Amino acid sequence: MRGWLAGLALIVALNGGAILYWHRDDGLWHSFENLDVRTILARLEQPHQPLRWFTGDWVLGNGFYRPLPSLLYELDYRLWGRDLLRYKWTNGLLSLACALLLVGWVWELSRSRALALLTGLIFTGWQTGLLQGLSERLLWGGILATVGLGWWLLGDRRAALLLGCWVLMLGLELGFIPNLSDLHQASFAYRAIGWIPGRTATLMTFFVLLALWAYCRLCWRGGWGWGALSLAGCAGALASYEQAIVLPLLMAACGLAIRARGGRFVWLPIALSLILLELYLWFYLAVIPTQTEYHQQRLRRFYALGSALSYWLLPPLPQVLNQLNLLADAPLSFLMPAFWQAWLVLGSYLVVWTRVWRSPLVWLGLLGSTLAYLPLAPVIPLMHYYYLPATFRALWITALLTTPLDKAVFHRVIFSQAKQQEVSGER
Repeated sequence: MRGWLAGLALIVALNGGAILYWHRDDGLWHSFENLDVRTILARLEQPHQPLRWFTGDWVLGNGFYRPLPSLLYELDYRLWGRDLLRYKWTNGLLSLACALLLVGWVWELSRSRALALLTGLIFTGWQTGLLQGLSERLLWGGILATVGLGWWLLGDRRAALLLGCWVLMLGLELGFIPNLSDLHQASFAYRAIGWIPGRTATLMTFFVLLALWAYCRLCWRGGWGWGALSLAGCAGALASYEQAIVLPLLMAACGLAIRARGGRFVWLPIALSLILLELYLWFYLAVIPTQTEYHQQRLRRFYALGSALSYWLLPPLPQVLNQLNLLADAPLSFLMPAFWQAWLVLGSYLVVWTRVWRSPLVWLGLLGSTLAYLPLAPVIPLMHYYYLPATFRALWITALLTTPLDKAVFHRVIFSQAKQQEVSGER
């Protein structure tokens, strides 16, 4: 219990430090990044009816249905007026709530405190900016050290190489979210905590995690009050950000993971959430102007869409494809280190995959992060688009850390060493 409380306290402390760090003026009244905030403030200063956000376009007026973020801006305006810097307190509290709720959801999903806390700490590292991945030299040095020590301690080359592949994959995944692209080259931590418009994604993620937490409690413990809370979370997420349309699929994925671990798969909340989604889409298409110039200029080209999705599913694959395309134009490029490094990384991913694919949490983390990103994959990227996917990506990394890679190899090594000790003792 003390370890549980200490882990939660560490998450609160790290997020609290980041909230204080980003509580600074980043050009609130003159930078292009904060143009949306100034536009929203100007609209709030005009006579308006707050409840109208539920029946049409949101407060920014650029063709989206986001009544709950609009009300959140309304609340900040009533509290702080034109003091935009204080609006950042709301962003900070939302990000902290998401980190804590992520721990609660993973605990309900996995029944493991260690896995839940580790997932929350990885996510916290990303959104505070403390975890940016490993430098290339440190990563490859760690891999060589792991292989060398593994071979020396275990006396088995296959096990040592497997550990090296595992370290390579984990090292790259720890930097996956922070190193994703952003149109204006902003950091994930800035978009999550320091950028006021990023609250649309954090508010939506809060409701998504609430819905998933309640649904997992329903699957493990029963009680239809949790089902009602899950639907309320679904409604809140849809009223916050369009990315929430994948929530029924994420709920189904959680249900399947729980079923694989011996729990129940409860279908009724998923069916009701699909009905709610259908009503949401009908209202959205009927009322909200979606064919605006703003919407069209945000779309990326089709080939970039495929590359983005493949990167989420198998990060080394786009680089390998780039090297193959380069090979067609420059046949001698296969002599370059980058060519073989791309194939080495891809091979390491595939080797680890063949050892962990039976874990339902591994599948949930990887496919969940890809599904969560899917609605915004056609859009030119900004870092807060990755906020919900980052929660599942943190679960994916934690599942990799806690899933045995190859029991057969290590059991054989341990048995072999025990046998040798027994033979030496007899002699």
